[in-house]
Amino acid sequence: MAPALLLVPAALASFILAFGTGVEFVRFTSLQPLLGGIPESGGPDARQGWLAALQDCSILAPLAWDLGLLLLFVGQHSLMAAERVKAWTSRYFGVLQRSLYVACTALALQLVMRYWEPVPRGPVLWEARAEPWATWVPLLCFVLHVISWLLIFSILLVFDYAELMGLKQGMARSPSTAS
Repeated sequence: MAPALLLVPAALASFILAFGTGVEFVRFTSLQPLLGGIPESGGPDARQGWLAALQDCSILAPLAWDLGLLLLFVGQHSLMAAERVKAWTSRYFGVLQRSLYVACTALALQLVMRYWEPVPRGPVLWEARAEPWATWVPLLCFVLHVISWLLIFSILLVFDYAELMGLKQGMARSPSTAS
């Protein structure tokens, strides 16, 4: 029983890292404009169209960097989801294999958020400046944001922590609990 109790702090640290990363991701994606994290571009006239943007190195370089960060995140997911890597991490980390996956995902997402390059003069994907969209789109986004947080918290209340982090499944499979 003692070795199993030593696994809990590592799984808990992974869970805290993942939860903190999730909170940071919410700030990064939805609260950044409110907190002043996005530099002003000088108005809508300073933005370029898609054709001009694809020829401007000051826009292509940050876009390429951001694409590389996204590929790092996707690559981490794909690599750690491969059966060969799962088998290797299960062999060396045992029941902490899932916690290791969660921690590596959180670290990859932290890298994406820390080194993301905003492109304020780049082309706009969509804009809602005309009424009624200027009022309804932010309101709809806010409502979806609140519903998403309530869903996340309700899931955390419903699921068992040990099951969420893979400890319960690992304990059921480990040979030390069979005796």
